[in-house]
Amino acid sequence: MSSKGWLSIPNILTLTRIVLTPVMVFALLRHQAQLALVLLLVAGLTDMLDGAIARFFNQRTVVGAYLDPMADKIMLIGGMVALYLLGEVPLFLFLAVLFRDVVIVLGAIFYELVTHNLKMEPSLVSKATTAMQIVCLVVLTMHQAWPIPTLFTGVAIWLAFVLTVVSGLHYLVVWTGKAVTATE
Repeated sequence: MSSKGWLSIPNILTLTRIVLTPVMVFALLRHQAQLALVLLLVAGLTDMLDGAIARFFNQRTVVGAYLDPMADKIMLIGGMVALYLLGEVPLFLFLAVLFRDVVIVLGAIFYELVTHNLKMEPSLVSKATTAMQIVCLVVLTMHQAWPIPTLFTGVAIWLAFVLTVVSGLHYLVVWTGKAVTATE
């Protein structure tokens, strides 16, 4: 992983996702769901491309390793807050997403303080959770734009919830174990 060239194409894509997020949230809150959906899809595309380009062209950077998950958190929390305020996201999912992200951020800070050796390595369950949360945001934003069957929104909500809880528990167990092992 390189620390040089932090303004690489993958990092620019990640920064684009961060910049698009408040515009997407604003569009949602202004009941411009079709615009919000386009912005969300573009942001989701940048999320897929930044990692793929970084790996394929060996442009992985330390900045990107921290910036990408931060961009995901900003996009997902921003979208969840907006859709919660619009009545699309139920309280249980909203709280699960927030709690998981607080656990991850506080856990990362604590781990770094204890071990001085934090390396951002998302697990497969974490990647699946992020993908499902993005799918959930897309489905619920589509529902804002054009009513779709509640079966689709319900499945998206429950899958996002289950993966969010599993991922949160996974982080707690794995990172607690790593912290204990690192301090022995």
